[in-house]
Amino acid sequence: MLTRLALLAAVAGAVAASTSGAAPAGVPGAPHVLLIGDSVATGMQWHNDAIAALQKGLNVDWQVAVCRRLTGPSCTFDGDTPPNLVDLVTSLGVVDPIVVVEMGYNDFESTFAASVDQSIRTLLQHGAQHVIWLTLREVHHPYIHMNDILVAAAKRYPQVKVVDWNMYARSHPDWFQTDGEHLIDAGGVAMAGLIHLAVDEVAFPLRITPGEFRTPRVGSPYSLQLAASGGQAPYRWSLVGSPPLGLHLLASGRIYGTPRRAQRVTFRVRCTDAEGQITSRRIVLSVQS
Repeated sequence: MLTRLALLAAVAGAVAASTSGAAPAGVPGAPHVLLIGDSVATGMQWHNDAIAALQKGLNVDWQVAVCRRLTGPSCTFDGDTPPNLVDLVTSLGVVDPIVVVEMGYNDFESTFAASVDQSIRTLLQHGAQHVIWLTLREVHHPYIHMNDILVAAAKRYPQVKVVDWNMYARSHPDWFQTDGEHLIDAGGVAMAGLIHLAVDEVAFPLRITPGEFRTPRVGSPYSLQLAASGGQAPYRWSLVGSPPLGLHLLASGRIYGTPRRAQRVTFRVRCTDAEGQITSRRIVLSVQS
């Protein structure tokens, strides 16, 4: 749970900004994303480079408030008691199809499972189709159990995707203030990038485009350009396994070379987009003599 000292540490040195929204004008045609967060998320909202990283190609509704809880009365900071997640969502009426939740640090371990369940049900009832929920950084022992609760909830609700902020940030103490929870600028940028990748995987899933493969023949030059859609270009291609003898794969996705013998080979190609989203596809090539 956050102490008043920790909250003061979160505020100290931050860029002055409103905690009710810091988004510039929306991007026409871009996906709409609702971000619900507590004081940890201010590490993004109070830094322009983190805002830019998260809002690239997205319309983000920033609903971030210090001391926010999932259910029950939120704690109070500097005379302000924000609505909890359930009350906030209810007041909004209809929420965006994609909702990101960065919360839990102010909640109680004993009631966390029930609060998570109620929060997810409320979000789904008000229009959420995908709920992306960040794990807690495990700087206090209760957070370990609370992260297990999030993972278990994702197994019950297929609409929920847990993003492991704890693991992602484990080797980067330099991203945090002295309490190990609240972010400095670099941590805000890192969290924004992780969230953006998770949103991309939902809104713009990376796919390898199906295509017809010309039959390769022994001794004849062969060329095939692989293609992908979704994600963020440029794409980078690599092999999992080996193609037929004499054929090679360039990072640009072109399979080329001169087959050396008749054979039927199964291998996989992997495509990685500019933000780290990865997909793969099985390919079968039968080299004719």
